[in-house]
Amino acid sequence: MAISSSITSSYSASSNINLLVSQFMALERRPLTSLNTKKSSLNGSLNIYNDLKSKLSDLLTASRDLSSTSTSSIYNSRTSTSSDETKLTASAGTGAAVGTFQIRVKQLATGASIQSTGELITKAAARSSTKVAPGAGTIDVSKSFADAGFASTPDGTVTINGQTFTLSDYSTVQAFLNAVNNDVTANANIYYNKNENTFTFEQKSGGTDLVISETGTNPFLTQSKITAGTYSGNGSTGIQSDVLLSKANFDTTLTGTTSGSFKINGVTITYNTDTDTLDNVISRINSSTANVNAFYDSSLDKVILKSKTTGSTDTITLSDVSGNLMSVLKLSDATATVGTDAKFTINSSSAGDEITKNTNTFTTNGIVYTLKNTNVTDYTDTTYTTVTVRQDSSTIQSKITGFLDKFNAVTEYIKDKSSVNTIAKTRGPLAGNATFTSLRSQLFQKLSEQITGLTSGNPDYLNEIGVTISSSLKASLSDTTKFDNAITSNSKAVEDLFNSTNGVAKKIETLLKPFVESSSSIRNSLIDETKNVINKQIEDIDVRMDRMETRLKLRENQYRQQFYKMQELLNNLVLQGNQITSLTQSVYNTQLF
Repeated sequence: MAISSSITSSYSASSNINLLVSQFMALERRPLTSLNTKKSSLNGSLNIYNDLKSKLSDLLTASRDLSSTSTSSIYNSRTSTSSDETKLTASAGTGAAVGTFQIRVKQLATGASIQSTGELITKAAARSSTKVAPGAGTIDVSKSFADAGFASTPDGTVTINGQTFTLSDYSTVQAFLNAVNNDVTANANIYYNKNENTFTFEQKSGGTDLVISETGTNPFLTQSKITAGTYSGNGSTGIQSDVLLSKANFDTTLTGTTSGSFKINGVTITYNTDTDTLDNVISRINSSTANVNAFYDSSLDKVILKSKTTGSTDTITLSDVSGNLMSVLKLSDATATVGTDAKFTINSSSAGDEITKNTNTFTTNGIVYTLKNTNVTDYTDTTYTTVTVRQDSSTIQSKITGFLDKFNAVTEYIKDKSSVNTIAKTRGPLAGNATFTSLRSQLFQKLSEQITGLTSGNPDYLNEIGVTISSSLKASLSDTTKFDNAITSNSKAVEDLFNSTNGVAKKIETLLKPFVESSSSIRNSLIDETKNVINKQIEDIDVRMDRMETRLKLRENQYRQQFYKMQELLNNLVLQGNQITSLTQSVYNTQLF
């Protein structure tokens, strides 16, 4: 009875069946585990070939930089200096003429210009002598006199051309300004310029003087930094460029039409007198294709236009189309000053060698010059600015150093991945691969062997310009002094070491191309072909693993069904044993009684 209970207990739990199934399946999965291990190894090899191709590609690119014979090659890179950059600057392009150039600049190129023939406003005017609001503050004309920002609250009265205004009658500063500007008797305008923090009084019409006076403890004129008195002439106050054109107090009255237009260099510019200010019109001119920069000079009280281009043929034309704004701005009768050409000589003190350009920036012999100021009044002057153009040896040295770094990266990588450790009994993924171990040897050979076909007497080994290979097989430009001397004395000889027919860079380029690039003769590079083989093996393993997984699922189900049947048989045996035991016990009890 004890044995039956033990057996029943051991096999009744479903967890025991799962345990048995997992143990059996572990044995069944051994081939799959082996395939996974092989796949991981192949993926590792694939990564190595990807890394190797990347390093070889980098070396190939560096080789091509050094083997190039084109006009844009690094051997044609240039540096330039100017002895006085306040006079001119120079930038030498690829292949620019090497040498020293003495530049005598007699005249700069200028653009055409035109300006108002007179002040835009000549009527009597008065302006604040200093800023009105204290410190960095400004006057807020939308507020009351007490809150607007004056140093002291203005009070009393202001009399303009005989018309008196009492400040306490107005709730805001702006209400006071409006009252003055709309008063016919006062015949004046008052403006507040927030940017300049000043007030301006202007006579509206007539040739009479502007007469202003004040009363009060803190009278308005005093608080506005304007002296009471009589004014004649505008005193260089200028027109108010930030007010609407229809409100601006120009000497010449704008025509009654609201919309108008004018042309500058054939480009039409439109304006609206009720919505545009002079500043708006100037901005519209500058953003147009009229090819001019316009600005208003308040100290001159004139509009000035300057051409964006230069040269003796450059000029500016303008005219009103509708309306009379050009006339109001006193430009319609103005005569344009034409531009001038730049005049200079290069390595000459003779006027007969004078060069003219219609711009201050130009290119000669591959050198971009920018003239900034004149340095002579006559070409016979002994003063000049010297421009020196040299081969850019630092760029060449940097390229050679980069090439050697990539060379070392390749050779070290192949060495590392093809190493054999007899003690640890491990082999690198490329160990025994003669293709790549041979490539490493050939690279060292190309770098260290004699370069043939060069001019007799010129360097024919890289070590003659300072390139060496150390005892640890690291290539480097170890002697920069030797390199500098070589490239200074004969830069073409240094170039030939790399890009001649048998140059080092040419030979390494030829050696590497089959490894990383396809061609008309081979569909895939050697590394890509190797990767294709590995990828095909991985694909085959994936197919086998998929099939094996399907079979294992079926096998696991078979094991599970078998164990369930065994469980059922055991359960029946236990049940029968319990029934027999119960029957025997019953008979035994009957006999006792």
